[in-house]
Amino acid sequence: MAHAYAPAMLRTAFAASLIALLIMALSPLSAAPAVPDTALRAELHCAATFAILASEQARGSAAALALPPMAVRGKRYFTDVGERAVRDAGMTQEAVRDLLTAEVAEMQHRAGPDSDRGPDKELAAEVKPCLARLDAAVPPLQVPDLAQCAAILGLAYEEERTRDPQSPATRDLQTLAQVLASRARTAFITGGASGDGADAAIEQARDAMRIEAENRPGGVDNYAIAHCYDLAAPDAKSHY
Repeated sequence: MAHAYAPAMLRTAFAASLIALLIMALSPLSAAPAVPDTALRAELHCAATFAILASEQARGSAAALALPPMAVRGKRYFTDVGERAVRDAGMTQEAVRDLLTAEVAEMQHRAGPDSDRGPDKELAAEVKPCLARLDAAVPPLQVPDLAQCAAILGLAYEEERTRDPQSPATRDLQTLAQVLASRARTAFITGGASGDGADAAIEQARDAMRIEAENRPGGVDNYAIAHCYDLAAPDAKSHY
């Protein structure tokens, strides 16, 4: 559901809070303030743009949700660019934060009441030129199949269960994992596998995903997990 108050892309206070949280992930460096070159400035501008888009998507903005999801890839790009600004360009965390906050304020101003395009079109106009940079820096998320989704949600269920076995989140994840495993099993059997073969294929996918989660940078975050929720959606005229 979209936020009720959205005359601009993002309120400055919220943007500053988001940027401050992401900056905390950067390694500290006691260098003197530095001015980024043109290329780095463009990357920082895109980082701020992705932070805005991720925030608007979290708020449920329909226009933002029509653009590529940024919760995982945008955050990774933001963090990588910020670390590079600190490590290679000699900028301080404070300088990076201030520049990003200024970028957000400027974009917010352009998307204000006097904008010819309006906030939604302004956001899209800011994001689209940056997508090529995102694709070059952070590979697009892989779209998982049913068996991979069953494995991903199964691992999420196990992790949540260790934190709180009785929480609603734990029960929801268990249900979703079971639904996906059942649908994957049906798909394997429809494709010609035996029941035992389908079970073995699901278990193989689970083992492979567990290995990937433990050893691949980013783990399951390299997959478009939102797609798994789509695959687990109730069939028409049915419910869990």
